[in-house]
Amino acid sequence: MNELETTIAAPFKHGRKEKLTKMELVFYYVQDKRWMSQDQAKKLIDIAEKRNLLNKDGSEASYRFTGTLADVTIPLGFRPGDEIFSATEAEKDPVEALFDDIVNATGKNKKDLAAELQEINRHFDNLLLPQAAMVLLAKKYRVAYDAYLPALKETV
Repeated sequence: MNELETTIAAPFKHGRKEKLTKMELVFYYVQDKRWMSQDQAKKLIDIAEKRNLLNKDGSEASYRFTGTLADVTIPLGFRPGDEIFSATEAEKDPVEALFDDIVNATGKNKKDLAAELQEINRHFDNLLLPQAAMVLLAKKYRVAYDAYLPALKETV
């Protein structure tokens, strides 16, 4: 069980409940354990829903942990790190992922490349979408972007 799963399972395990409301989950993370801010707790719940670790119960505003609570062991002194908020490669925004590829391929820092993106956008009178500007930047540096095109088109 990874850190994210342990963090999501903790309020259910400690409360010995199968269902918890969003408010109860946020209270557990923010007030009871003081692991994170209220905004982080809400973001954590959204991430858990996207990764199918939490299921919303029908019309009720309550959540169920999708794993088996009997299998969950929460280590003494457990405290989640910030890694639980980072997106996996599959969930990463295609614009950001392509930008990271350009950074890695060119060896330039993000600040310089962001300035180039702004310059490209200015050249087109600020009428370009970020996706299009990113593709133009990738073309400029001959970075492969074909794999990102379907995802980029979806975000338009």
